[in-house]
Amino acid sequence: MSQIQIIGGNRLSGHLRMSGAKNSLLPIMTACLMVRGTVYLHDVPKLTDLNQMLHILADLGCTVNQRGATVKIDVDELYTHIIDRQAAPKIRGSIFVMGALLARLGKVELPFPGGCAIGSRPIDLHLTLLRQIGVKCHCHGDTITAAYQPKPHRKPTVLCLDFPSVGATENIIQATALGIAGNTYIIHGVAKEPEVVDLCHFLNQCGAQIHGAGTDTITVHSVTQLHGTTYTPIPDRINTGSYLIAVAATGGDVTLTNTVPVHQINLLNKLKMLGAKITTTKDTIHIIMNRRHAAHFNVHTAPYPGFPTDLQSQFCVLTTLIKGHSIITENLFENRFRYVPELIKLGAKITVTGNQAQITSVPALSATPTPNLCPSSYHIPDPQSCTGTTITAHDLRGGVALVIAALTASGTTTIEHADYIYRGHEDIVKDLRQLGANIVALV
Repeated sequence: MSQIQIIGGNRLSGHLRMSGAKNSLLPIMTACLMVRGTVYLHDVPKLTDLNQMLHILADLGCTVNQRGATVKIDVDELYTHIIDRQAAPKIRGSIFVMGALLARLGKVELPFPGGCAIGSRPIDLHLTLLRQIGVKCHCHGDTITAAYQPKPHRKPTVLCLDFPSVGATENIIQATALGIAGNTYIIHGVAKEPEVVDLCHFLNQCGAQIHGAGTDTITVHSVTQLHGTTYTPIPDRINTGSYLIAVAATGGDVTLTNTVPVHQINLLNKLKMLGAKITTTKDTIHIIMNRRHAAHFNVHTAPYPGFPTDLQSQFCVLTTLIKGHSIITENLFENRFRYVPELIKLGAKITVTGNQAQITSVPALSATPTPNLCPSSYHIPDPQSCTGTTITAHDLRGGVALVIAALTASGTTTIEHADYIYRGHEDIVKDLRQLGANIVALV
Protein backbone atom coordinates (compact mmCIF):
# COMPACT_ATOMS: atom_id res chain seq x y z
CA MET A 1 0.00 0.00 0.00
CA SER A 2 1.59 3.26 -1.13
CA GLN A 3 1.45 6.39 1.02
CA ILE A 4 2.13 10.09 0.66
CA GLN A 5 3.19 12.14 3.68
CA ILE A 6 2.87 15.92 3.77
CA ILE A 7 3.88 18.57 6.29
CA GLY A 8 1.52 21.41 5.43
CA GLY A 9 1.86 25.15 5.49
CA ASN A 10 4.18 25.88 2.56
CA ARG A 11 3.11 28.35 -0.11
CA LEU A 12 3.49 27.02 -3.65
CA SER A 13 5.64 28.91 -6.14
CA GLY A 14 7.48 28.25 -9.38
CA HIS A 15 6.79 26.74 -12.78
CA LEU A 16 5.25 23.40 -13.72
CA ARG A 17 4.60 21.82 -17.11
CA MET A 18 1.41 19.84 -17.72
CA SER A 19 1.58 16.52 -19.58
CA GLY A 20 -0.82 14.93 -22.06
CA ALA A 21 -4.39 14.28 -20.96
CA LYS A 22 -5.10 10.80 -19.62
CA ASN A 23 -8.76 11.10 -20.63
CA SER A 24 -7.70 11.87 -24.20
CA LEU A 25 -5.03 9.21 -24.44
CA LEU A 26 -7.20 6.29 -23.31
CA PRO A 27 -9.65 6.49 -26.26
CA ILE A 28 -6.88 7.56 -28.65
CA MET A 29 -4.94 4.43 -27.73
CA THR A 30 -7.94 2.21 -28.38
CA ALA A 31 -8.55 4.02 -31.67
CA CYS A 32 -5.09 2.83 -32.73
CA LEU A 33 -6.66 -0.63 -33.01
CA MET A 34 -8.43 0.58 -36.15
CA VAL A 35 -5.23 1.81 -37.80
CA ARG A 36 -3.15 -0.18 -40.26
CA GLY A 37 0.34 1.15 -39.71
CA THR A 38 2.35 2.89 -37.01
CA VAL A 39 1.18 5.53 -34.57
CA TYR A 40 3.55 7.71 -32.54
CA LEU A 41 1.99 9.36 -29.51
CA HIS A 42 3.98 12.12 -27.82
CA ASP A 43 3.72 13.64 -24.34
CA VAL A 44 2.40 10.41 -22.81
CA PRO A 45 2.76 10.38 -19.01
CA LYS A 46 3.63 7.15 -17.19
CA LEU A 47 0.28 6.50 -15.50
CA THR A 48 -1.01 3.18 -14.21
CA ASP A 49 -4.22 3.52 -16.24
CA LEU A 50 -2.31 4.18 -19.47
CA ASN A 51 0.08 1.33 -18.75
CA GLN A 52 -2.90 -1.00 -18.32
CA MET A 53 -4.33 0.15 -21.65
CA LEU A 54 -1.01 -0.47 -23.42
CA HIS A 55 -0.98 -3.94 -21.88
CA ILE A 56 -4.46 -4.58 -23.32
CA LEU A 57 -3.34 -3.41 -26.78
CA ALA A 58 -0.25 -5.62 -26.68
CA ASP A 59 -2.35 -8.60 -25.64
CA LEU A 60 -4.59 -8.05 -28.68
CA GLY A 61 -1.63 -8.13 -31.05
CA CYS A 62 -0.22 -4.59 -31.17
CA THR A 63 3.52 -4.03 -30.88
CA VAL A 64 3.98 -1.38 -28.20
CA ASN A 65 7.21 0.44 -27.38
CA GLN A 66 7.61 3.37 -25.01
CA ARG A 67 10.69 5.54 -24.86
CA GLY A 68 10.42 8.48 -22.50
CA ALA A 69 7.19 10.32 -23.20
CA THR A 70 6.75 8.81 -26.69
CA VAL A 71 4.77 5.64 -27.33
CA LYS A 72 5.06 3.76 -30.64
CA ILE A 73 2.11 1.50 -31.49
CA ASP A 74 2.38 -0.82 -34.51
CA VAL A 75 -0.84 -2.46 -35.65
CA ASP A 76 -0.71 -4.96 -38.49
CA GLU A 77 -3.00 -7.87 -37.76
CA LEU A 78 -4.87 -8.35 -34.49
CA TYR A 79 -4.97 -11.97 -33.44
CA THR A 80 -7.78 -11.94 -30.90
CA HIS A 81 -11.00 -10.11 -30.09
CA ILE A 82 -11.00 -11.21 -26.44
CA ILE A 83 -9.86 -8.61 -23.90
CA ASP A 84 -7.53 -9.65 -21.08
CA ARG A 85 -9.73 -10.56 -18.12
CA GLN A 86 -7.13 -9.39 -15.62
CA ALA A 87 -6.38 -5.97 -17.10
CA ALA A 88 -9.79 -4.78 -18.32
CA PRO A 89 -11.57 -4.68 -14.95
CA LYS A 90 -8.83 -2.43 -13.56
CA ILE A 91 -9.67 0.59 -15.74
CA ARG A 92 -12.88 2.19 -16.91
CA GLY A 93 -11.22 3.05 -20.22
CA SER A 94 -11.28 -0.58 -21.32
CA ILE A 95 -14.85 0.03 -22.54
CA PHE A 96 -13.43 2.07 -25.44
CA VAL A 97 -11.89 -1.09 -26.87
CA MET A 98 -15.43 -2.20 -27.71
CA GLY A 99 -16.16 0.33 -30.46
CA ALA A 100 -12.68 0.03 -31.94
CA LEU A 101 -12.68 -3.78 -32.16
CA LEU A 102 -16.22 -3.89 -33.56
CA ALA A 103 -15.08 -1.53 -36.32
CA ARG A 104 -11.88 -3.47 -37.03
CA LEU A 105 -12.83 -7.11 -36.38
CA GLY A 106 -16.61 -7.09 -36.17
CA LYS A 107 -16.62 -8.76 -32.75
CA VAL A 108 -15.44 -8.26 -29.20
CA GLU A 109 -15.57 -10.00 -25.83
CA LEU A 110 -14.64 -8.13 -22.68
CA PRO A 111 -15.28 -8.15 -18.93
CA PHE A 112 -17.27 -5.29 -17.46
CA PRO A 113 -14.93 -2.29 -17.17
CA GLY A 114 -13.50 -1.24 -13.83
CA GLY A 115 -12.11 2.05 -12.57
CA CYS A 116 -12.54 4.21 -9.48
CA ALA A 117 -15.56 3.45 -7.29
CA ILE A 118 -17.28 6.80 -7.74
CA GLY A 119 -20.70 5.44 -8.68
CA SER A 120 -22.52 2.82 -10.69
CA ARG A 121 -21.28 4.20 -14.05
CA PRO A 122 -23.62 2.07 -16.18
CA ILE A 123 -22.75 1.27 -19.78
CA ASP A 124 -26.38 1.26 -20.94
CA LEU A 125 -25.83 4.29 -23.18
CA HIS A 126 -22.90 2.57 -24.90
CA LEU A 127 -24.90 -0.58 -25.62
CA THR A 128 -28.03 1.31 -26.69
CA LEU A 129 -26.13 3.32 -29.31
CA LEU A 130 -24.26 0.30 -30.59
CA ARG A 131 -27.50 -1.67 -30.95
CA GLN A 132 -28.98 1.22 -32.97
CA ILE A 133 -26.32 0.75 -35.64
CA GLY A 134 -26.88 -3.01 -35.75
CA VAL A 135 -24.50 -4.37 -33.13
CA LYS A 136 -25.75 -7.50 -31.38
CA CYS A 137 -24.77 -7.19 -27.71
CA HIS A 138 -25.17 -9.80 -24.98
CA CYS A 139 -24.31 -9.56 -21.30
CA HIS A 140 -23.84 -12.75 -19.36
CA GLY A 141 -22.25 -12.89 -15.94
CA ASP A 142 -19.46 -10.33 -15.89
CA THR A 143 -18.81 -10.50 -19.64
CA ILE A 144 -20.03 -8.50 -22.63
CA THR A 145 -19.96 -10.08 -26.09
CA ALA A 146 -20.85 -8.18 -29.24
CA ALA A 147 -20.86 -8.81 -32.99
CA TYR A 148 -21.25 -6.37 -35.87
CA GLN A 149 -21.62 -6.67 -39.61
CA PRO A 150 -22.18 -3.19 -41.09
CA LYS A 151 -24.45 -2.92 -44.10
CA PRO A 152 -24.49 -0.20 -46.75
CA HIS A 153 -26.99 2.61 -46.07
CA ARG A 154 -28.64 4.75 -48.72
CA LYS A 155 -29.61 7.38 -46.16
CA PRO A 156 -27.78 8.74 -43.10
CA THR A 157 -28.36 6.89 -39.84
CA VAL A 158 -29.54 9.32 -37.17
CA LEU A 159 -28.66 8.60 -33.53
CA CYS A 160 -29.38 10.52 -30.35
CA LEU A 161 -27.89 10.30 -26.87
CA ASP A 162 -30.27 10.66 -23.92
CA PHE A 163 -27.36 12.16 -21.96
CA PRO A 164 -24.10 13.64 -23.30
CA SER A 165 -21.93 10.81 -22.01
CA VAL A 166 -18.26 11.25 -22.90
CA GLY A 167 -17.58 7.53 -23.01
CA ALA A 168 -20.64 6.63 -25.06
CA THR A 169 -19.85 9.46 -27.50
CA GLU A 170 -16.28 8.25 -27.95
CA ASN A 171 -17.35 4.63 -28.36
CA ILE A 172 -19.94 5.29 -31.07
CA ILE A 173 -17.49 7.54 -32.94
CA GLN A 174 -14.96 4.71 -33.06
CA ALA A 175 -17.55 2.10 -34.01
CA THR A 176 -18.70 4.17 -37.01
CA ALA A 177 -15.47 5.84 -38.18
CA LEU A 178 -14.24 2.67 -39.85
CA GLY A 179 -16.69 0.70 -41.94
CA ILE A 180 -18.41 0.83 -45.31
CA ALA A 181 -17.46 3.90 -47.31
CA GLY A 182 -20.48 6.07 -47.97
CA ASN A 183 -22.28 5.23 -44.74
CA THR A 184 -23.11 8.37 -42.80
CA TYR A 185 -24.02 8.66 -39.12
CA ILE A 186 -25.49 11.80 -37.59
CA ILE A 187 -25.18 11.69 -33.80
CA HIS A 188 -27.18 14.25 -31.78
CA GLY A 189 -26.72 15.14 -28.12
CA VAL A 190 -23.05 14.21 -28.01
CA ALA A 191 -20.56 15.21 -25.34
CA LYS A 192 -18.60 18.38 -26.12
CA GLU A 193 -15.61 17.78 -23.83
CA PRO A 194 -12.18 18.74 -25.20
CA GLU A 195 -11.15 15.08 -24.95
CA VAL A 196 -13.90 14.14 -27.43
CA VAL A 197 -12.64 16.81 -29.82
CA ASP A 198 -9.11 15.49 -29.36
CA LEU A 199 -10.16 11.96 -30.32
CA CYS A 200 -11.87 13.26 -33.46
CA HIS A 201 -8.78 15.28 -34.42
CA PHE A 202 -6.63 12.17 -34.02
CA LEU A 203 -8.95 10.01 -36.12
CA ASN A 204 -9.22 12.66 -38.83
CA GLN A 205 -5.43 12.84 -38.93
CA CYS A 206 -5.50 9.07 -39.57
CA GLY A 207 -7.89 9.53 -42.49
CA ALA A 208 -11.31 9.52 -40.82
CA GLN A 209 -14.06 11.94 -41.85
CA ILE A 210 -15.63 13.32 -38.69
CA HIS A 211 -17.26 16.75 -38.47
CA GLY A 212 -18.86 18.79 -35.71
CA ALA A 213 -16.67 17.80 -32.75
CA GLY A 214 -17.21 20.27 -29.93
CA THR A 215 -20.84 20.91 -30.91
CA ASP A 216 -24.08 19.12 -30.03
CA THR A 217 -24.03 17.08 -33.27
CA ILE A 218 -21.24 15.02 -34.77
CA THR A 219 -21.40 13.62 -38.29
CA VAL A 220 -19.29 10.58 -39.17
CA HIS A 221 -18.69 9.46 -42.76
CA SER A 222 -17.29 5.94 -42.57
CA VAL A 223 -14.04 5.15 -44.37
CA THR A 224 -12.62 1.73 -45.27
CA GLN A 225 -9.13 2.22 -43.87
CA LEU A 226 -7.18 4.39 -41.41
CA HIS A 227 -3.43 5.01 -41.64
CA GLY A 228 -0.75 5.71 -39.08
CA THR A 229 0.24 9.16 -37.84
CA THR A 230 2.17 11.12 -35.22
CA TYR A 231 0.04 12.88 -32.64
CA THR A 232 0.34 14.95 -29.46
CA PRO A 233 -2.76 14.99 -27.22
CA ILE A 234 -4.10 18.06 -25.48
CA PRO A 235 -2.71 18.88 -22.03
CA ASP A 236 -4.53 17.40 -19.06
CA ARG A 237 -7.15 19.98 -18.06
CA ILE A 238 -8.12 18.14 -14.86
CA ASN A 239 -4.56 18.03 -13.55
CA THR A 240 -4.17 21.66 -14.57
CA GLY A 241 -7.30 22.56 -12.59
CA SER A 242 -6.11 20.55 -9.59
CA TYR A 243 -2.83 22.46 -9.41
CA LEU A 244 -4.61 25.79 -9.82
CA ILE A 245 -6.86 24.91 -6.89
CA ALA A 246 -3.82 23.83 -4.84
CA VAL A 247 -2.23 27.23 -5.39
CA ALA A 248 -5.47 28.99 -4.43
CA ALA A 249 -5.74 26.87 -1.27
CA THR A 250 -2.15 27.32 -0.11
CA GLY A 251 -1.39 30.74 -1.55
CA GLY A 252 1.59 31.43 -3.79
CA ASP A 253 2.71 32.31 -7.26
CA VAL A 254 2.76 29.57 -9.91
CA THR A 255 2.96 29.46 -13.70
CA LEU A 256 1.59 26.36 -15.42
CA THR A 257 2.90 25.73 -18.93
CA ASN A 258 1.61 23.50 -21.74
CA THR A 259 -2.00 24.30 -20.88
CA VAL A 260 -5.12 25.33 -22.79
CA PRO A 261 -6.59 28.18 -20.71
CA VAL A 262 -9.89 28.18 -22.63
CA HIS A 263 -10.55 24.71 -21.22
CA GLN A 264 -10.42 26.20 -17.70
CA ILE A 265 -12.76 29.19 -18.08
CA ASN A 266 -15.35 27.94 -15.58
CA LEU A 267 -12.75 27.31 -12.87
CA LEU A 268 -10.70 30.44 -13.61
CA ASN A 269 -13.76 32.65 -13.17
CA LYS A 270 -14.43 31.11 -9.75
CA LEU A 271 -10.82 31.55 -8.67
CA LYS A 272 -10.91 35.19 -9.72
CA MET A 273 -13.98 35.66 -7.50
CA LEU A 274 -11.79 34.53 -4.60
CA GLY A 275 -9.17 37.16 -5.35
CA ALA A 276 -6.77 35.18 -7.51
CA LYS A 277 -4.81 37.25 -10.01
CA ILE A 278 -4.70 35.21 -13.20
CA THR A 279 -3.05 36.00 -16.50
CA THR A 280 -2.99 33.68 -19.49
CA THR A 281 -1.28 33.28 -22.84
CA LYS A 282 -2.11 30.79 -25.54
CA ASP A 283 -0.59 27.94 -23.53
CA THR A 284 0.24 29.22 -20.02
CA ILE A 285 -1.68 30.15 -16.88
CA HIS A 286 -0.10 32.34 -14.20
CA ILE A 287 -1.89 32.45 -10.85
CA ILE A 288 -1.03 34.60 -7.83
CA MET A 289 -3.03 34.06 -4.64
CA ASN A 290 -2.05 36.43 -1.85
CA ARG A 291 -5.32 36.63 0.09
CA ARG A 292 -8.63 34.87 -0.39
CA HIS A 293 -11.84 36.90 -0.54
CA ALA A 294 -15.00 35.77 1.22
CA ALA A 295 -17.41 34.07 -1.15
CA HIS A 296 -20.50 31.89 -1.22
CA PHE A 297 -20.46 29.23 -3.93
CA ASN A 298 -23.32 27.14 -5.21
CA VAL A 299 -21.57 24.73 -7.56
CA HIS A 300 -23.37 22.19 -9.73
CA THR A 301 -21.27 19.65 -11.62
CA ALA A 302 -22.29 19.31 -15.25
CA PRO A 303 -21.01 18.15 -18.65
CA TYR A 304 -18.56 20.49 -20.37
CA PRO A 305 -18.49 23.47 -20.39
CA GLY A 306 -20.10 23.17 -16.95
CA PHE A 307 -18.08 22.63 -13.79
CA PRO A 308 -16.20 19.30 -14.09
CA THR A 309 -17.13 16.48 -11.75
CA ASP A 310 -13.44 15.58 -11.77
CA LEU A 311 -12.64 18.89 -9.99
CA GLN A 312 -15.52 18.78 -7.53
CA SER A 313 -13.61 17.23 -4.62
CA GLN A 314 -10.60 19.52 -5.07
CA PHE A 315 -12.82 22.60 -5.14
CA CYS A 316 -14.63 21.39 -2.03
CA VAL A 317 -11.34 21.56 -0.14
CA LEU A 318 -10.96 25.17 -1.23
CA THR A 319 -14.46 26.11 -0.10
CA THR A 320 -13.72 24.83 3.41
CA LEU A 321 -11.11 27.60 3.70
CA ILE A 322 -13.26 30.41 2.28
CA LYS A 323 -15.14 32.62 4.69
CA GLY A 324 -18.77 31.85 3.97
CA HIS A 325 -21.12 28.96 3.30
CA SER A 326 -21.01 26.93 0.09
CA ILE A 327 -23.08 24.16 -1.48
CA ILE A 328 -21.76 21.63 -3.97
CA THR A 329 -24.23 19.50 -5.89
CA GLU A 330 -22.88 16.41 -7.62
CA ASN A 331 -25.05 15.60 -10.63
CA LEU A 332 -23.01 12.87 -12.32
CA PHE A 333 -21.67 10.29 -9.85
CA GLU A 334 -23.35 9.28 -6.61
CA ASN A 335 -20.20 8.25 -4.72
CA ARG A 336 -18.12 11.35 -5.35
CA PHE A 337 -18.31 12.42 -1.67
CA ARG A 338 -16.39 9.47 -0.23
CA TYR A 339 -13.53 11.86 0.55
CA VAL A 340 -15.62 14.00 2.92
CA PRO A 341 -15.12 11.90 6.11
CA GLU A 342 -11.37 12.15 5.50
CA LEU A 343 -11.55 15.95 5.28
CA ILE A 344 -13.55 16.03 8.50
CA LYS A 345 -10.60 14.31 10.21
CA LEU A 346 -8.60 17.43 9.34
CA GLY A 347 -11.23 19.74 10.82
CA ALA A 348 -13.50 20.46 7.84
CA LYS A 349 -17.18 21.15 8.52
CA ILE A 350 -19.13 19.40 5.77
CA THR A 351 -22.56 17.81 5.80
CA VAL A 352 -23.59 15.52 2.95
CA THR A 353 -27.22 14.87 2.14
CA GLY A 354 -27.87 12.82 -0.97
CA ASN A 355 -25.97 14.38 -3.85
CA GLN A 356 -25.33 17.66 -2.03
CA ALA A 357 -22.53 18.79 0.28
CA GLN A 358 -22.98 21.84 2.49
CA ILE A 359 -19.70 23.39 3.56
CA THR A 360 -19.18 25.78 6.46
CA SER A 361 -15.81 27.48 6.39
CA VAL A 362 -13.14 26.89 9.02
CA PRO A 363 -10.15 29.14 9.75
CA ALA A 364 -7.72 26.35 8.88
CA LEU A 365 -7.30 22.61 8.57
CA SER A 366 -5.09 20.76 11.00
CA ALA A 367 -3.47 17.35 11.23
CA THR A 368 -3.60 17.52 15.03
CA PRO A 369 -1.57 14.78 16.74
CA THR A 370 -3.71 12.45 18.86
CA PRO A 371 -2.69 9.67 21.27
CA ASN A 372 -3.71 6.81 19.00
CA LEU A 373 -1.56 8.21 16.18
CA CYS A 374 1.57 8.69 18.32
CA PRO A 375 4.18 6.17 19.47
CA SER A 376 2.98 6.16 23.07
CA SER A 377 -0.56 5.38 24.19
CA TYR A 378 0.01 6.94 27.62
CA HIS A 379 0.92 10.50 26.71
CA ILE A 380 1.10 12.84 23.75
CA PRO A 381 4.75 13.45 22.92
CA ASP A 382 6.19 16.44 21.15
CA PRO A 383 4.32 17.01 17.84
CA GLN A 384 7.52 16.52 15.85
CA SER A 385 7.62 12.86 16.89
CA CYS A 386 3.98 12.18 15.96
CA THR A 387 2.74 10.85 12.69
CA GLY A 388 -0.15 13.35 12.76
CA THR A 389 -3.37 12.39 11.03
CA THR A 390 -3.79 9.47 8.65
CA ILE A 391 -6.45 9.75 5.95
CA THR A 392 -7.38 7.40 3.11
CA ALA A 393 -7.86 7.96 -0.62
CA HIS A 394 -10.82 6.09 -2.10
CA ASP A 395 -10.46 7.22 -5.74
CA LEU A 396 -8.21 9.29 -7.99
CA ARG A 397 -9.80 12.75 -7.75
CA GLY A 398 -10.77 12.39 -4.10
CA GLY A 399 -7.17 11.39 -3.39
CA VAL A 400 -5.87 14.54 -5.07
CA ALA A 401 -8.31 16.56 -2.95
CA LEU A 402 -6.80 15.03 0.17
CA VAL A 403 -3.33 16.02 -1.04
CA ILE A 404 -4.51 19.63 -1.43
CA ALA A 405 -6.08 19.53 2.05
CA ALA A 406 -2.85 18.18 3.54
CA LEU A 407 -0.84 20.94 1.84
CA THR A 408 -2.91 23.52 3.71
CA ALA A 409 -3.16 21.72 7.06
CA SER A 410 -0.79 22.38 9.94
CA GLY A 411 1.11 19.32 11.08
CA THR A 412 1.81 16.05 9.30
CA THR A 413 -0.76 14.22 7.20
CA THR A 414 -0.29 10.71 5.83
CA ILE A 415 -2.47 9.69 2.88
CA GLU A 416 -2.98 5.97 2.45
CA HIS A 417 -3.83 4.17 -0.81
CA ALA A 418 -1.95 6.80 -2.80
CA ASP A 419 -1.85 4.34 -5.71
CA TYR A 420 -5.25 5.75 -6.70
CA ILE A 421 -3.59 9.12 -7.28
CA TYR A 422 -0.97 7.65 -9.59
CA ARG A 423 -3.73 6.58 -11.94
CA GLY A 424 -3.92 10.19 -13.10
CA HIS A 425 -0.65 11.83 -11.97
CA GLU A 426 2.70 10.54 -13.12
CA ASP A 427 4.53 11.96 -10.09
CA ILE A 428 2.45 14.34 -8.00
CA VAL A 429 5.07 14.24 -5.25
CA LYS A 430 7.82 15.44 -7.60
CA ASP A 431 5.52 18.10 -9.07
CA LEU A 432 4.58 19.57 -5.69
CA ARG A 433 8.13 19.39 -4.32
CA GLN A 434 9.17 21.37 -7.38
CA LEU A 435 6.70 24.04 -6.24
CA GLY A 436 8.03 24.05 -2.67
CA ALA A 437 5.75 21.59 -0.89
CA ASN A 438 7.09 19.46 1.96
CA ILE A 439 5.93 16.12 0.60
CA VAL A 440 7.38 12.62 0.31
CA ALA A 441 6.23 9.28 -1.08
CA LEU A 442 6.34 6.32 1.28
CA VAL A 443 6.40 2.70 0.18
